[in-house]
Amino acid sequence: MLLVKILFNKSMILSLSVCLLIMPLAQTKKAEAASFVEKLLYSAAAVSLITAYYNNVNDKGQKESLASTQKRTGVYDNEEAKQRINLIENRLKTSGLIRANYAIYPNPKKEFNAFCTLGHVISINKGTLDSLDDDELAVVISHEIGHGEEKHVVTGITKGISLGFAVDLFLANNQNNTSYILSTIGSNYINNEMFTMGQEWEADNLGFDYAVAAGFNPGGAAAAMVKMRSIYGELHHEGLAKVVNPNNHPKASDRVNNFSTKLTTYSNNHVRVKNDKTIMIDDQEVLTPVKTNNYLAEERTYIIAGNLARAYHNIDIGTAIVGEDGAVYIGNQKISNLVENDISAEELSNRINKINNKQF
Repeated sequence: MLLVKILFNKSMILSLSVCLLIMPLAQTKKAEAASFVEKLLYSAAAVSLITAYYNNVNDKGQKESLASTQKRTGVYDNEEAKQRINLIENRLKTSGLIRANYAIYPNPKKEFNAFCTLGHVISINKGTLDSLDDDELAVVISHEIGHGEEKHVVTGITKGISLGFAVDLFLANNQNNTSYILSTIGSNYINNEMFTMGQEWEADNLGFDYAVAAGFNPGGAAAAMVKMRSIYGELHHEGLAKVVNPNNHPKASDRVNNFSTKLTTYSNNHVRVKNDKTIMIDDQEVLTPVKTNNYLAEERTYIIAGNLARAYHNIDIGTAIVGEDGAVYIGNQKISNLVENDISAEELSNRINKINNKQF
């Protein structure tokens, strides 16, 4: 999930409290009186029971999870948005890296956010769709797919259930109550997300790999994080705030820098972005893009750098030219349409060719 929501649903707490009250008290006392070895066995069995339940829901319960999640979030009933998501999803699948089948839908919330929940269900906020272009949106979707591929949802839910509570469920030996309680916890997962910092980093890196392998712009990931940072800031707490509201998402700038480094690596170390503003080729400045109506200056920087990275990913670098549409190209790779207050297309192509001639 891109943003964190640490909320506790009142209906969930009430439901769980009622269910706990009807658990047989004798079973709880039995656990308290058990030997150390017995407690270990109870704990292992309880964790196994809960993990098996959520794995089964994750693997086989997509239809039910989708219906439950859509009921909670609502559905953004816009055919253009649905088609856009579908086209991006299908293109991501061409990477050959994605194993599971996903149910992805837009919801009407205006915040910049997206999440993955049980059953390989992913929802994208309207606010995210409105903020990003397809290359950026592809990385948001593939980030959530990364959570799904690595079963972060299942591990997050199981780790979020205390061991004592799990043992009580196991000892109660009431299948109906257990299913009801675990189902309630699962259905509230979108409000009580439990990903770790490490899982977020893993999803970021997988998301980049999926998107780039499917042909999306290698700069789209950093550009998306730049846009999110411009809306919400670093999303990172320090001092006492860190204790009250622990960080489980990396600092936004750290995510930008990580994606920027991956872009450079993809370019065979030719293309680099300096200070989120200036595009460098072989450590020589070539362009500092300006803001447009649709893109932040930093956002354009990473998108143009991504196009260059794709061109430099190939060993045989073509000559930069100005196409009939006024954009700069290297071979068949479009680098950018330049705008007023950028340097001219002719100047950019000359700078690129000068560097390439010096290098090669």
